[in-house]
Amino acid sequence: MSLDFLPINILTSLQKLNLDKLYEIRLRKDYPIKVCYEGIYRYLSKNGVTILATESIICNQQDIENIINNVTEQSIYAYNEEIKNGYITTVNGIRIGLGGDCVYDNNGLVTLKNFRSLNIRIAHVIKNCSYKIFERIVLNNEIQSTLIISPPFYGKTTILKDLATQINNRYNYPLLIIDERGEFYSISGENIDAIRYSDKYFAFNNGLRALSPRIIITDELITESDWLCAKSVVDSGVKIIASCHAKNMEQLTGKKYFLNSIFDKYIVLNNYGFIDGGFTIYNKDFTVQ
Repeated sequence: MSLDFLPINILTSLQKLNLDKLYEIRLRKDYPIKVCYEGIYRYLSKNGVTILATESIICNQQDIENIINNVTEQSIYAYNEEIKNGYITTVNGIRIGLGGDCVYDNNGLVTLKNFRSLNIRIAHVIKNCSYKIFERIVLNNEIQSTLIISPPFYGKTTILKDLATQINNRYNYPLLIIDERGEFYSISGENIDAIRYSDKYFAFNNGLRALSPRIIITDELITESDWLCAKSVVDSGVKIIASCHAKNMEQLTGKKYFLNSIFDKYIVLNNYGFIDGGFTIYNKDFTVQ
């Protein structure tokens, strides 16, 4: 994992930590830098992490600008389509959420500027973390279409990445990863194709025709178009594994664009950090498996 887009003083402090236990870095102009380390938010200090704000490193505007310039290689306009969606992604799949001012014209949102906060989400690959889930979504040696559900930061993308690896290793048929934000950058295999940095509509429709997958893995279903694309996949005889933000099944089924004819299994992650928090599996009729 490369974090060398960070200012040297921040990077030096982070190198004193076990980066496998680092999940987020939050920078806000003129405030202490916070990190989610071992599942707990603490302050970043010169010596690593601390619970004392008085010992923390303070983020300044130059830190934020340096990070954005480094990630965009001094060409911020080339990343504007990502920026309009509220994030930028590093070359090795680390997503950086952006806080700042929206700029509009008569055609809608033009860009974001005057960045004042960043949320750096550290992508992890945890080998075999999806093993228990994988065992429960296979029926008669066939992968079932599955939706993984939780609030943000519970481990959905980590599970999806490991499921892709499990399927690649166990099944000899084409698997397509639709990766809008580059978060699956580290996942590859002899049976894996990927369409990255595309909206789901293009990726689903062109992926089905051009790459002929047996199964598709993608990240969050958010819009009506996302859900309709997922339905078109299943109606074409292809299985899909995806994720969605919701606290529980009641909240999921109450979503405006929810369609109940897509998924065979629903996995609800029960707590922050799915490995320790566990999960509940629901069948297509919403009964507990």
